[in-house]
Amino acid sequence: MAPKRNAQEAFGNLVVPHQISAFAAARLAKQSKHVAAYQEPLEDDERLHDAASLAQVPYDGNHGDTSSDAESEPGNSVLTSTLKPTTIIHSPAHGKGAVEAGPDGRLTITLRNNETTAYVGEYDLRVLEGIATIYGAVLAPTSSPRRRRDGTVVQISHVQSTIRVLDKLSPLFRNMWRREDYPTRTFQPLQSPADGDSQHSPLPLEIDQRTETVLSRLSTEVDSTARLTRVMAVGAKSSGKSTFNRILCNALISKPSLQKILYLDLDPGQPEFGPSGQLSLVEVTAPILGPPFTHPASARSPNYSLLRAHTIAATSFKDDPAHYVACATELVQHADRQYPLVVNSCGWVSGLGASVLHDLTQALSITQVVLLEPLDAGLTAALQTSCTDATFHRLPRQPARPTARTPAESRGMQTMAYFHHRAAKATSEPRWSSKAISSRRPWLVSYDGPHAGIQAIISYGTQPHPDFLAETLDGSLVALVRLDSQYERGVLSSSHHTATSEPSADDSSESATTAPPSDLIKRTKDSLPYIAPTTSGATAPLDPRFSECVSLALVRGIDTPNKVLQLVTPLSESQVAALMDQTLVIVRGSFDAPEWAYLEDLHLNGRESGMETERPWVSRTETVGIEGAVWRLRHPPLAG
Repeated sequence: MAPKRNAQEAFGNLVVPHQISAFAAARLAKQSKHVAAYQEPLEDDERLHDAASLAQVPYDGNHGDTSSDAESEPGNSVLTSTLKPTTIIHSPAHGKGAVEAGPDGRLTITLRNNETTAYVGEYDLRVLEGIATIYGAVLAPTSSPRRRRDGTVVQISHVQSTIRVLDKLSPLFRNMWRREDYPTRTFQPLQSPADGDSQHSPLPLEIDQRTETVLSRLSTEVDSTARLTRVMAVGAKSSGKSTFNRILCNALISKPSLQKILYLDLDPGQPEFGPSGQLSLVEVTAPILGPPFTHPASARSPNYSLLRAHTIAATSFKDDPAHYVACATELVQHADRQYPLVVNSCGWVSGLGASVLHDLTQALSITQVVLLEPLDAGLTAALQTSCTDATFHRLPRQPARPTARTPAESRGMQTMAYFHHRAAKATSEPRWSSKAISSRRPWLVSYDGPHAGIQAIISYGTQPHPDFLAETLDGSLVALVRLDSQYERGVLSSSHHTATSEPSADDSSESATTAPPSDLIKRTKDSLPYIAPTTSGATAPLDPRFSECVSLALVRGIDTPNKVLQLVTPLSESQVAALMDQTLVIVRGSFDAPEWAYLEDLHLNGRESGMETERPWVSRTETVGIEGAVWRLRHPPLAG
């Protein structure tokens, strides 16, 4: 058996000038305004020398300015909606409308009342006349709308691909929205489900009469009491919660009286706006269209602004439901009551999951509960008994919708898109980098000494033996958590879920230390600082009232002689610089192994069918059938 290699061997040897921490470098950058040595490698014509200009760097594969054509046409004032890769199927019984193809590939479609059409892919949709709906969102010309009694005119345009750059790095992103019939177009028409990709047959998105009635009631409720409206859909897995939430959000955001809505994403396994294992509060100002990996929330996103996030470092709350509820309760405290709140719950509706749902409806002050059948009668009765002030709505069971990817594959795609996502300008579309993780220069973060950027490492769930902590961290996904100045008083409280007194006004800044007391931090033989578990063998998670998840990170390597961690994150240079004076803790847990990161350079260089057999963490397995040979994850060892 080939000897096990570490992360640095996996991604290649890295030569970085000045072996100091990234946060020490950021501190120097703040003083000298010169941080070019620590940013990602730039092209020759992209020489930048300060953090403020980093956001201006153009990326290959960015979304082009697709609105220029419309703006050049006099009197063409329309609503532009860029639709991410999505599937909306046309119902053959309703016809497909009259289609006119322009020389530039744009299609102008005239639809009669109640007529539908479907296109799969990535495209710009403009409503020229009348009103159109897509996934519950109502689209109309923005000014001087020309009403048509006999139908609607829409225009669909080709766009420069954005998310598709990831198909060079992973086969999971390949052949999802393109057919050989349309090699140069980013979208294609569908006459029937049979026209879809052979990997899965898309179904029409049909809203039944009962669902329309519930949506109408909720819309009316928002109009009358927007400040008190908090909606949560409860249902088992694959019952249609995510679909209902998107339709509801799109219907509400289309109302002229609402500028935005709030979305509380509490499904750690299949989140809507972030990577798995993260709970978040998001401000939504645009329709939610396309799969979750096409609309990541971030602090800089103009459409889906990330207000606050916590991590449970797992795809399920089974190991610590109390911490999960505490995180959700803390997030809702930051929700502005003057805007409606939509809660995305998980699909665990029995046993412990039912108990947690019961606690959430009370802790979040839910006013509208949508029950998606089938549900256990006991759970329904318990919710109705505990939430006497809430209004309950029942929806019939929805037909199962086929999917081209397994839940694990979907999580992998979402995490991969999260790491390749680039911060957008205030008025631009999201961008993704096509560079493999192995070619990105990591941040060097010291974990020891007076300028340490990482104060401690805490493990949720399985606790590795300290002698194996470095090995379990190497090549893994972790969360970066920022601690408030009340760390010693709040986070390190022995019972962090109970009330903790705030520091008095007389407390000095020295007393409200930003570092945890030394007696709670132990060190491994490699000097890695970690918070040791209690005598019961468990480690109390960080108190969400005094902490905040700022990003996920990939541990690219550990330089033990220099006591430096090599971290790859989606954060920009300026965002990292803003963290240089903060107390940061690394949280490791039960995140999915980032197999996609281990194989990106392999797919990028077209070596999938090569004879290479020695790669860290993965091994090549010969199989019988159409797969031929595939790479399988080889898990690193853990110690009890």
